[in-house]
Amino acid sequence: MSQYPNQEQNSQQDQSPHQPPMHHGHRPVYSHGPQPGHGLAVASMVLGIVALVGIVTYGWVLAIVGIILAIIAKNKGYRGGMATAGLVCSIISLSLGLLLFVACTAFFVTSPWWMLF
Repeated sequence: MSQYPNQEQNSQQDQSPHQPPMHHGHRPVYSHGPQPGHGLAVASMVLGIVALVGIVTYGWVLAIVGIILAIIAKNKGYRGGMATAGLVCSIISLSLGLLLFVACTAFFVTSPWWMLF
């Protein structure tokens, strides 16, 4: 029993058996299931983050796969930030990996690295 007895009666009268119950004055939550491409978006985001961490070894492969998965998730109609985050992380890691590759190649071509041994 609540502090205001009329409030409890009104809340019970407003709800019909076909509506989900209201909780603490908030709108009811309807679950429509996952959006199409949700799993691809999650995979893209995870691969983008792992590609950033492993940029020196295998990051470029994961970045390419992350970009592909993000594009497929967006084409399937996923409207969320995970696909965008995966795309951005993958592009950044691919760019940094390419920059690192060019810098290392320039170092080994222009310097007498064989004298280091």
